[in-house]
Amino acid sequence: MSIGTKRLRAPYSATDTVTNTTAETAHTGVLSLPTESIRKGLRVDGNVQVIAPTTNSTDTLTTKVYLGPASAPETGILLSDQTAINVADGDVINHEFWFVVDATGTVSVATFSGGGLSYANGVTAVSKTRAFVRTTDAQVSTFADLVIAVTSTWSVQSTSNISRLATLDATLTPALPSE
Repeated sequence: MSIGTKRLRAPYSATDTVTNTTAETAHTGVLSLPTESIRKGLRVDGNVQVIAPTTNSTDTLTTKVYLGPASAPETGILLSDQTAINVADGDVINHEFWFVVDATGTVSVATFSGGGLSYANGVTAVSKTRAFVRTTDAQVSTFADLVIAVTSTWSVQSTSNISRLATLDATLTPALPSE
């Protein structure tokens, strides 16, 4: 008997880019987690791919993945981040993340545990790993709609510095009936 695993994927858009800014900026593609889908024991496993189609000189790019409110996801829980890296034209940055809903509730009550890692093509090691357990956040409530979102930050403003969200997907596995 299936336990109702669900797959989410943000629609691809060639125009979902962050360009010419040094401010942390969210890409438009997100994964929506409506209130009714967030239950204790829910496990989310996800993947992100950001491509730098064009770059300027030795400018660096930092990308992050968040679970947070739709209005400002970057104020939520950091699921995965990648160390600022000097990317070249066509370079790819990948993130893998996972989390479990340990308890539902309002802001600063809902708890999550999980982790993430990031890596880039041409790099021989993982860029950054993160782990968290029983994390709460003043912006994250399971009684509200949440999103998984990706941000990009460039070290220098240049019209040549472009990061494009290529893939954002996740598999949602509900709690086992015994949980």
